[in-house]
Amino acid sequence: MVWLYDFIMCYGLMPGQVFMIGRCLFTFIIIDINMYLTFSNAQSGNFVISYPSVTIRRGMQDTSNWFFSFVFLSSALGVIVACILFFINRTDTFQSKLLAWFLVSISLFALIYGLMFTSFYLTFPHMWRAFGWVGFVYEPLCFVYVRSVLEQSYRFKRWDILFLLPAVLYNIHLIPFIILPRDAKLAFVERTITDTSLIMREPEGLLPDEWGAWARLLINAALVCVQFIMLLKWKHRIFNEGASTAQNKHIFKWLSLVTGIMGMFYILVFFQFTAWEISAVNLIQGVALTVSFTILFICVSLLIRPSILYGLTGWMQGPDPVPKLPADAAVQTYEEPPIPRKSTLTISQGKEYKVALEDHFMRNKPFLKQGYKIGDLSNELNISYHQLSAFINQEYGKNFNELVNEHRVDHLIDLTQTDTGLKMYTLEALGKKAGFNSRVAFIAAVKKRTQKTPSELFGRKDESES
Repeated sequence: MVWLYDFIMCYGLMPGQVFMIGRCLFTFIIIDINMYLTFSNAQSGNFVISYPSVTIRRGMQDTSNWFFSFVFLSSALGVIVACILFFINRTDTFQSKLLAWFLVSISLFALIYGLMFTSFYLTFPHMWRAFGWVGFVYEPLCFVYVRSVLEQSYRFKRWDILFLLPAVLYNIHLIPFIILPRDAKLAFVERTITDTSLIMREPEGLLPDEWGAWARLLINAALVCVQFIMLLKWKHRIFNEGASTAQNKHIFKWLSLVTGIMGMFYILVFFQFTAWEISAVNLIQGVALTVSFTILFICVSLLIRPSILYGLTGWMQGPDPVPKLPADAAVQTYEEPPIPRKSTLTISQGKEYKVALEDHFMRNKPFLKQGYKIGDLSNELNISYHQLSAFINQEYGKNFNELVNEHRVDHLIDLTQTDTGLKMYTLEALGKKAGFNSRVAFIAAVKKRTQKTPSELFGRKDESES
């Protein structure tokens, strides 16, 4: 029950939204079954799918059923999880948005390669290489995500825009192919499917053959190496005795696993790409399957431990990281970076935000309003939305919704001990008085905060708790 509560509270899912997600998954499964049946019915003799003047060889299609099904469902799951992080997730931080974009990009990358085992590009030749630039984007997104979690940053750095240059160059490289008429593109796609070695050579652009594949491999592999160096550099800070927490250790392990998986992926691609005896078909399958497993790993990890989205807790900027900011002026003794990092919160900012937030909560108790959101708190404190969200995750190790619910429960406990008139209130009335929108949210929040049910805590019986 607590695990389910953690998941729902972290992502901010309501029953209707859970139903919508389930419906989307069911729809994707039905679509995949229809595609599977289409491939199966099209299979005949030594050939599977025929289109105008080209026949796709069985060697490329004999595993298309299970292969495309797996890639398609993995990509669909990645997109759904990314949409949750974008539009529903209440842990609305810069890092969660980066992770969402990373999921979208690698899901699209896997789908691009998976579609090569279908007749999609024969039907829509204009889509050939249309999203090839994604191969130059997903690893930089992963790099910026890892860096932002370690540095506890809440926005991009100015020079991050340089990561887009390879993708822009790739699109410029494809201009001769882009301006071709449909028939010419279709003829090229037919020739490529017949001679699968052309898929990795990419001869349809301005630059020399194979430059795209090598550029993707070398640039992305270099970024992974830098990620490893960053992790080694930050390890001593994260495991520092003064700031070491279970959450931080888990986050470091999570970042290390993601980086390790991406590193193994590029090692695999390098050996497959340089081993000429391996066919282009096997190489494409290896790339798509590895990326699909990466998508599944990320999605399952987020499902099992949604607190990954909170990032590192504590303050790592100074030479001696601290797990919590003290409420007195002693915080001024911590050494700030000589040049304030505009993309991260300084300890001085954290001290100021903590005093402002806790004073506002104590004096005005805005959390008693039903439907109270972080945007409301941001306006009341005159603090940037993203800075406030980053501060709450960093200082308290939880999202805004959990922080508010804890204050509601604590306030209600204090109130019931001093106001005898509340003894006549039902549990539902108590929950509404504390600002909870529903009985379910009230019961779950009380259980997580006190390890007791509301009836045990407040001396009232409610059959809905069982």
